[in-house]
Amino acid sequence: MDNLGYNSNSKTDWSLFLETWSTQEALRQELEQSNPNASRLISLKADAYKGELAKFYLEEKMILSELDSVVSEKDIESYFETNKSSFSLQDYLVTALYIKIPKGVKVEDKIKTAFLLKNDKDLTQVNSYAKLYAENFYFDDEQWIYFNELTKDIPLKQYNIDNIVLNRTKTYFSDDEYTYFLNIIDYRLKDEVPPLEFLKPQIKEIILSKRVNNLREKQEKKLLQSIKTKHDIKIHYH
Repeated sequence: MDNLGYNSNSKTDWSLFLETWSTQEALRQELEQSNPNASRLISLKADAYKGELAKFYLEEKMILSELDSVVSEKDIESYFETNKSSFSLQDYLVTALYIKIPKGVKVEDKIKTAFLLKNDKDLTQVNSYAKLYAENFYFDDEQWIYFNELTKDIPLKQYNIDNIVLNRTKTYFSDDEYTYFLNIIDYRLKDEVPPLEFLKPQIKEIILSKRVNNLREKQEKKLLQSIKTKHDIKIHYH
């Protein structure tokens, strides 16, 4: 159950697992009785798949034992400088303040001034209001985020998104249920190269993926040769 993603401590999962297993077993037996040739073909395919799975797990064990998982700042910066053209933005990147508050909450009037962030105390007030009243809140002036990700629950169809971003707009608007406060602090244009800090997690994953693929290519031949030698495979042709 655990290997198949079920929670063995859950009564619901137990019921679901037993229902699924018994149905699959009934299907297997039905095919075995009604179409033995197809049933044998499935068994042959299953055996072939077992070999592929075994190869995968043995390779993974070898790769993990040799993989250098440390990606230095120098590695990341070097990859970034070499591959800048492949990182052009498909959407605006922004640093921003966003607040979503149920319509009618009296604190809205206070936020209308504070969300402009004109004074140091404004952010403290906004944080206090957000903890008490906001259904959604985002602010991190050091962390870039895609504009579409930031505003995925804001009804912006009737607004010109380019103007909102490029003018570093500080605005608020309402629908039937909520009032949305949006303050664009900074942005990066579409088709520009994103800041390195934004790309670091992605570049690290790319570098590790390349290392794994390189090891996989090397280890495949090594693994197969080792297995064939260890198990003394002899093929007798008739």
